[in-house]
Amino acid sequence: MYYKTNTPLPPFVPLPRFILRGEYSINAKLLYALLLGRTQLSQKSGWVSEDGDVYVIYTIRQMANDLNRSERTVKAALAELENAGLITRVRQGWNRANRIFLQLPDEVQLSSRPEGKFCPMDGLESSPCMGQNLPISKKEKKKTDSSQNNRRENARRCFGQYQNVFLLDRELADLQSTYPGQYEDYINRLSAYMASSGKHYANHYATIRKWLDEDSKPKPGKNYDYTETYEEGECL
Repeated sequence: MYYKTNTPLPPFVPLPRFILRGEYSINAKLLYALLLGRTQLSQKSGWVSEDGDVYVIYTIRQMANDLNRSERTVKAALAELENAGLITRVRQGWNRANRIFLQLPDEVQLSSRPEGKFCPMDGLESSPCMGQNLPISKKEKKKTDSSQNNRRENARRCFGQYQNVFLLDRELADLQSTYPGQYEDYINRLSAYMASSGKHYANHYATIRKWLDEDSKPKPGKNYDYTETYEEGECL
């Protein structure tokens, strides 16, 4: 069946352009879209914190079912979004689902969709305001390009056997130069440990550096005083 002028849209999830264009894994992009859809429901339901921030209650199992992915994949995608500063998870106690707060990068420009209004543009016919990008000035374009460059520099990439270790390019370069023969092994060790245990770390670079620094230190041994003398017949 083809779409007609009166064909309603099937159920869908909102996928922002900055997520679509961002350097994130496909699972992280899809999960952000699911969380954004849930956030819209939370707005209508009045699920807000004391600070007025909207939150989502969404279990790992529900996400895995809706995303049609494994729970391990969902956990990795959540960690990626959290490391990218796109979500914040707040624990609610034993056996209770976390509150998930969705975040927007500061440089993202929001647009509303006025209903029943038109926004005429110079030399063009009037067109409905559907949240489309309007022409921007050179100054705004320069600012946007600068923000995009900063975001790329601060974007973490996936590493490790399970693609769940997230490092900035400069962090990876530091590990390569400081521990050239060891860093890959430690990245994979962290990747396997998080995948098998379900544990997450706030800063993967700091964790790897800590492990490498600790293992590189000489092991302390017991110091013996070989000059000490004993009386005849005395046992050592």
